[in-house]
Amino acid sequence: MKNLKTLYQFELKKIFGRKITWITVGIMLILTATTVCSQLLGTYYIDREKVDSNYAIFQRSRTYEKALSGRPVDQRLLEEMWDAYGKIPAASEHYAGTKEYWTYAFPYSAIFGFVTNACDMDAAEALNREPDETELYAGRQDMLEDLWNSAYLTEGEKEYWRQQELSVETPFVYAYKEGWWMLLDGLYTIGIMTLLTIAICLSGVFPVERARKTDQLIFSSRYGKRTLYLAKILAGISFAAGISLLYTAAAAILALAVYGCDGFGAALQLIYPDYSGSISVGQAVLISYGLLLAAAVLAGAFVMVLSEILKNAVGTLAVISGVIILSMFVNIPVHLRVLAQIWNYLPSVFLSLWNIFDCRLVPFAGTYLTNTQFVPVLYLGMVGLLLTAGFKIYQRY
Repeated sequence: MKNLKTLYQFELKKIFGRKITWITVGIMLILTATTVCSQLLGTYYIDREKVDSNYAIFQRSRTYEKALSGRPVDQRLLEEMWDAYGKIPAASEHYAGTKEYWTYAFPYSAIFGFVTNACDMDAAEALNREPDETELYAGRQDMLEDLWNSAYLTEGEKEYWRQQELSVETPFVYAYKEGWWMLLDGLYTIGIMTLLTIAICLSGVFPVERARKTDQLIFSSRYGKRTLYLAKILAGISFAAGISLLYTAAAAILALAVYGCDGFGAALQLIYPDYSGSISVGQAVLISYGLLLAAAVLAGAFVMVLSEILKNAVGTLAVISGVIILSMFVNIPVHLRVLAQIWNYLPSVFLSLWNIFDCRLVPFAGTYLTNTQFVPVLYLGMVGLLLTAGFKIYQRY
């Protein structure tokens, strides 16, 4: 292991010394900013008629949501909301295009959105109901039961989630949480950009010596292949983890600066009613981006080992890009429970709010593990296997 530090620094220098690395990272940072700020861009139209800019609508919405923050979503608030929506003319084809909506109902639109999501209703169905707190939370429980059945959960899994529901305090207390929500909403896009960056920048870590005809010179060194392999792997994994943290930091700084830091402790159910358990929106962000870090490390290991197998950087990039594109279009039917669950563990599929906090569980030692418990262990184990197999292949070259 002599000179490992020197070799490690040299391998990092090689990665960062490539123009493609800086070009790729620069483009991805611009796309990260665009993803976070997408809600503020453009103009809002109804029937081809301009209503207002999205930024102006956001400013009004933020004012109204902050006014509602701290209020429980109870009978009183529901009645206020229904009274406001009741002022919209019944004959309106598009109620969001009426003056009454923007004057009376829009201040309660966040609550209305929660109600429709929690009970899995469309707007028309919600508008035809009477305000009822008990019915709202009972409707959410019915929605959860339907979700569990549609996901083919076993009775044991259903009972696990029913027990988790006991820790969920109702009525939910509303809170403005746009900054944290934008981070969760942009997670999938940021995850894909992270994986693409890793594929582009690390696919040449091993093949580059062959391309430059310096491989035999390196292999004839007195310290052998073990130290060099370890230096390359550590450099690649460090780069992958660093890229994940860079994009996470860029997205977090921009999102919280633009939208605000309010709502860290708000219940996750306010934006994702499908989840059962006591967890806040801010905690969900920390967990999700922690899993992005784990996925980046796994992706880095996979890209480098695959490049050693294929002995070609372009071929490696083509394979990784193909897998990412394929994962965007292929969806395993939910009734193929095991296969669908395994497919969802693929990093390019897994990095989304609905998969990270999926209701499907993994049985283990008489209990169950959630995705947030099982996937980090799975990824760590796969990294170990990949690096061991990669070293065996590298030794034989």
